[in-house]
This record gives sequence, structure tokens and C-alpha cells, in this order.
Amino acid sequence: MHLSLKTKNKQSIPEHHKFTSDFNSVIFIVLWNSLGFFFIEYIMNYYIFWILGYPAYNVGLFFSFITVGGLISSSFIGYLTDRFSKRLLVMIGSFGRGLSYFGLYISIILQSLVGMYISAFLLGLGAHMFWNPLDAIISEKSSKYHRSSAFGKRRLALGLGMVIGTVIGFTTFSLSNIISPGNAFLIYGAIPIFGISNFYAGIQFSRKVDEKKKFEYPDAENNDNIDPELEDLNNSSKTIPTILYFLGIIILFSGFLLSAINFGFYRPYIQTYVLSNINSNAELVAWFYLPTALLGALIAPKLGTMADKLNRYYTITIASILGGVVTWLIINSGNLWIFAFLLIIDNTIMLTVSFVFINFLSRVSVKHRGKIFGLITLFESIGMIIGPFFGGIVWETISPQAPFIISIIVEWSLISFFVIGIRILSPYLAESIEDQKSK
Repeated sequence: MHLSLKTKNKQSIPEHHKFTSDFNSVIFIVLWNSLGFFFIEYIMNYYIFWILGYPAYNVGLFFSFITVGGLISSSFIGYLTDRFSKRLLVMIGSFGRGLSYFGLYISIILQSLVGMYISAFLLGLGAHMFWNPLDAIISEKSSKYHRSSAFGKRRLALGLGMVIGTVIGFTTFSLSNIISPGNAFLIYGAIPIFGISNFYAGIQFSRKVDEKKKFEYPDAENNDNIDPELEDLNNSSKTIPTILYFLGIIILFSGFLLSAINFGFYRPYIQTYVLSNINSNAELVAWFYLPTALLGALIAPKLGTMADKLNRYYTITIASILGGVVTWLIINSGNLWIFAFLLIIDNTIMLTVSFVFINFLSRVSVKHRGKIFGLITLFESIGMIIGPFFGGIVWETISPQAPFIISIIVEWSLISFFVIGIRILSPYLAESIEDQKSK
């Protein structure tokens, strides 16, 4: 009888034992901020190459400016996150993204490529100034036992915002082309709407989110409905061997850097590969990406909840192996429907692993949490600069399939980096989660 009651309590953990009361207000900003994600990426590629008639490398430069902006901001935003108001930094980042959208819109109307590059740089600069402190706030306002679930909610909001924005953007684009062909003011009218949504999100975040309110772990002795796994956060008695600790940091983060480069090595070329080998209809391919984003958004909270309970070593190993297999199947699929299905599986695997990683990283250090997130975004930016460059060379000199095959081998090779790094660091986490059954 006692066991059945315990199981029932465990299945119905109240929300305030997982998140702070203002957690939903934190997540709210993500939906509004992500409206323009897919539409901007797709439409700028289309506009620069097909409408203005610039060579493909000019399209690449546009996205390079986004990456460079992100690289610069990620180099200092971690320090600022740990030292200054995270709420203010999120609002500044949101406003910066809003201004960059208006810059893009004006540059499109004026057909100014330089203006587009400047706006792209500001977009990348504002992106990391937004995400880094936001991720730190999400970590502070969620229980360490439900951290992956917290970031699953963030992914849900991001996916829904991206889907809503894509529908708004392409509906405006299509109707305007029918009503008033060639009228850039109307055709790209969704872009300033996305800019306004960023301003609105920043203001609402500043008004409704209390930065000082952090998650407080309930007293297990005085609360019968408490999650049985909750434990005291006081880990101050731990002694961390400096050499061993930094060895774990070096191994783990070396894996993250190599993984970021590997991601950039093949990921930007999936759409190009599909257009070249499966279906050349660019608009049709774009719509096939939409179910992936929508389904990924809907299942993200469930994946986050699942990631909180999974063995991280098995998850990383199995997911990496399966991810490589799915990548191989994608480049050998000859049907757009099969491609979309495989992309959904690939996206599900990536989301699950990302939740496992972010759960772990958020608990490595509390004092330096912003710096850790900043280092990861720095690696992501470096990866998206180095990876696509070498991936393009391999595509041209060897074969279009080569970047994908090489990435599979690298992905499997990096398993040992993550498993060993996490294994070394696990005993010394600032927020540790012990298996209660082993005690």
C-alpha cells in the first residue's frame, strides 16, 4: 500500500515543485521572439539569389555575417550574464533582434546588399545576447530534477512560434505576389511584424519576470506531496580535485567544439542535397520542413521530461549511433515523403540529446553558468564558420554525399569525448542528482 501511494505521488508532481510561479512568463517571450526564424532564413536566400541575382557566395556572406555577430556577442555575453541583470540583457537582445528585422525590411525595399549584411550582423549579435541570459534564467527558475523538461517547454514555444511565423510570412508573401506582384513593401511585409513582436516580447518579459525569484526546493519533511527524489542543495562540502575537474572540462568541451564544427560541416547542405537529388521545387521542399518543426515543438516537452529520467551515457551513445544511421538514410532516400519522415526522426534524436546535455551543463556550475552557456554558443558560432567552409570544399572536390558520410564517422568518434568528460565531471557538479535507490 505504501508503495502504491508513493508511485501515485511521483506521477503527479505539482508544477510548483518543478518551476517558479513566473516560469511561463519566461517561456512566453520565446514564442514571440521566434516568429521570423525560418521565414527570414528562407526568404533572404531567395531574395539575394533569385530576385537580386547575386552569386551564391553573396548568400553565404549574409549568413556568415549572422554567425560573426553571434561569435562576437558570445565571446562576452557569458561574463555579462554572470555579472549583470539577466532580465535587462534578454530585453536588450530582443530589442536588437527587432531592430535588425526593420533593417532587413528597409534594405530589401532599397535593394541594399550592404544594408542586409549590417542587419544580419546585428541579428546575430542580438541572438546570443538574448539566448544566453534566457537559458540561465530558465535554469534558475526550474528544479534540477526537471531541468530538461524546462528546456523542453522552451523548445515547444520556439517551435510553435516558428510555425506560426512561417504561416504568417508565406501567406503574406503569396497573397501579396498575387495582389501586387513586385511590390516589395507588401510582399515582405511580415518582416516588420516580426520586428514588432520582438519589441513586444522584450517589454512583456521586463514587466512580468522577476529575476530575483529563483526556484526553491520544498522541505521534504514538511510536505507530503514532495517529489521523493528532492534532496538538499548544499554541496559546499565537496572537494574538487582541480586537475581532474579541468581534465573533464577540457575533454567534454573539446567534444562540443568538434561536434559544432561537424554540425556545420553537413547540416547547411541538407536542403541543397534534397533540391539537387530528390525534388527541385524549392517552395515544396520548404513546406516539407514545416511538419518537422511543428512535430518537434509538440513533442519537445515530453522529450524533455523523458530526458530527465534517462541514463545520459546510454542516451548519448545510442542517439549518436542512430543519428548517424538516419543521416545515411536521408542522403539515400529518393522520395520527399521519406525524407520528411527521416528528418522528423533525426530532429527527435537531436532534441533528446540536446536536453540531456543542457540538463548536465546547467548543473556544472551555478556561479559560472552564464560563462558555460556562453562557451557553448561560442563553439556553435565557430562551428558554423569552419564547418560549412570545409563541408563545401568536400562537396565540390569529392562528392555531394561526402560531407554527410564524414560527419557520420565524426559523430560516432565523439561519443567517447562526451561519455568520458561527463563521467569525470559527474561527482563534482554544483547541482548533483544522486540515484536515491543506490543510497
